[in-house]
Amino acid sequence: MGRVDVVIVSFDTREMTAGCVDALLGDRRLASIVVVDNASTDGTAAALQRRFGERVDVVRLDTAHGYAAANNRGSVRGTAEHVLYLNSDILVTPGALDTLVHALEADPGASCAGGRLVDPETLRTQDAYRPRPFPGLRNFAVILTGVEEAWPSNPVTRRYHGASVVTERTVAVDAQPAAAALLVRRAQTEAIGGFDERFWFWFEDADIVRRLIDRGRVLYVPEAVFRHIGGGTFAAWSKVQQIRSVHHGMLHYGDAQFGRLRRAALGAIAVAVSLPRIVLLGRSRPEEAAAWRAVAAAGGALVAGRPVPAIAPG
Repeated sequence: MGRVDVVIVSFDTREMTAGCVDALLGDRRLASIVVVDNASTDGTAAALQRRFGERVDVVRLDTAHGYAAANNRGSVRGTAEHVLYLNSDILVTPGALDTLVHALEADPGASCAGGRLVDPETLRTQDAYRPRPFPGLRNFAVILTGVEEAWPSNPVTRRYHGASVVTERTVAVDAQPAAAALLVRRAQTEAIGGFDERFWFWFEDADIVRRLIDRGRVLYVPEAVFRHIGGGTFAAWSKVQQIRSVHHGMLHYGDAQFGRLRRAALGAIAVAVSLPRIVLLGRSRPEEAAAWRAVAAAGGALVAGRPVPAIAPG
């Protein structure tokens, strides 16, 4: 029977993380539960140690890491055949982990498998978290230019966020299942070096699935149900943090996954949208202006074919 090391990254979501752990305890597939406390200020690490003791391996990071790096710090703590990367706002339903493992083990050519996210109360499928196409230049262009914010129902955004895979049976997908509950063969994640630590938050999940799909099929397993609460760490972020993190993810994803011409086009768009914001916000909102300067610098690096600097902290 394949065993699973579960890795949960938590930042100032003490009670939510405790609920996530509670829902896992006693599962027959569990080898370990590793909670990476990403420099929380709400006493997460101490609270989890008091409540769960040795049943949970709490890794306390003294400085904030990106989600990619924090997951890597957690996955190396285990040796089980499979690793489940689980968001702290997920509640695993009875049998879901077993179903996910069974689907992955039934297909030796598969590298990873994602389950179906549902509303925590109604248990209705959250369509926005079905498998979606991998992001491309058009997706990023509508975000960068503000089209998505002004016209949320535009065709590009609608396709990206739409329910691209609607099925009740396990299928292989050329798409990204929700990485909030992603089961990966340890051998495969180690072969690609785990998450790419250039990322901070955003698009690191699309990047790792994109790399895993090159090594084996990616499965969507709708029979494996995970209750998705939402409203965790990201909900408390300031506008400056959002600007830095989202654009960091987009430009680094483009650097990692796009060809030369698309990288240059993405960089040029980033520079073009940043410059007027830098001028307009320079005096009234200097922190936002500084964030856009970082976006412009990263965009310029993409155009020039140079290494892309960080936009978010890290």
